[in-house]
Amino acid sequence: MPKSHSDSSQGLRPEFPAPPKVHWIVLMVALWAWKILVGMYAPLQYRVLLESLGGDAWAFYLCLWIKSLDDNAKSPLWCDLAVVVEMACAGFTVVAHPGLAVKSTIAALGFASAILGLVTIFKIQDDLERHYTEREPCGIYMSGVMTFFFSFLYFQAKLYPIAKAKQEFAARGLGANNLPID
Repeated sequence: MPKSHSDSSQGLRPEFPAPPKVHWIVLMVALWAWKILVGMYAPLQYRVLLESLGGDAWAFYLCLWIKSLDDNAKSPLWCDLAVVVEMACAGFTVVAHPGLAVKSTIAALGFASAILGLVTIFKIQDDLERHYTEREPCGIYMSGVMTFFFSFLYFQAKLYPIAKAKQEFAARGLGANNLPID
């Protein structure tokens, strides 16, 4: 039996901000375009630093949105840590003739950055699943394998229909309770 749009006990709710309305393909093209532009125009010694900014900016933006959903969300803290460590690692790659100490620091920071990046994407997954099963139940489920391999593109593939549904119902003045998500 279909749920009523007036039943506010379940479903998407208008008091929570809609997710970023960006299709995952658009996000992928934007990230690729950023990498291509950096590859074409950035000086060689700054490429690693600049290439990482595109993904980091999206991760930071997504975590800011998650923080607006739940002040107790853990992903924004982990994202901040991952970005700071990644930027520190990329900053060291600018050194013209690195010695053993700098190379070791780059390797340690690179490893720490990779670990923190993985923790961040799984914390984002956890925060999204918790929000969309407890606060705005809409039956969202995220695969760990897909999260591992496609992270932000996968998140957008899940969030885009929610954003479209919230926008459609807001335009109709119906609120966003129990929105049908296809």
